[in-house]
Amino acid sequence: MSALCLDIAAASARLGLKGPRAADWLASQGFAVPAQANSWNGQYVGGSEAVLIARLGHSEFFLEALDDGALGALAEGLAAEPGGVYPVLREDFALRLSGSGVHDVLAQVCNVDFAGLDLQARPVIMTLMIGVAVLAVPEERSDGRQYRFWCDPTFGPSLSETLGAIVVECGGTITGVAA
Repeated sequence: MSALCLDIAAASARLGLKGPRAADWLASQGFAVPAQANSWNGQYVGGSEAVLIARLGHSEFFLEALDDGALGALAEGLAAEPGGVYPVLREDFALRLSGSGVHDVLAQVCNVDFAGLDLQARPVIMTLMIGVAVLAVPEERSDGRQYRFWCDPTFGPSLSETLGAIVVECGGTITGVAA
């Protein structure tokens, strides 16, 4: 397993949408829409994940793309949608936590048992971390589990500073935008 690391992710394209026709509209745009609420799918291009699609409820979705182009056309199509699908502003602050010791860090900052999650179900977790509301997506990677977190951008610096201090205390490193 890789060394413990907190990665303060660079800004990527994010899009939120909701409404009674949101799931059908996403499917009509070629996306693999998660069937269950609080679950996610990855849309893959060329063998790597290009877009993460998280279903936050019956009719609300969060999408994140590795590049702006992957969601640009979708956002334009959303603007032309006649009804039943509504944009949601998403300016989330993003973090990734991975490596050995990741569950020790998470146990200190959150009351969710991340180690006990069934990753086959591709869960999306909405919880508090250090008193900050976060959206969490766990992923199984070849080098171990990775957790992706998003929060309101006004709380991002505080959350990353506190998590960073715990990660360093546990022998890990900080990488990314604000490292």
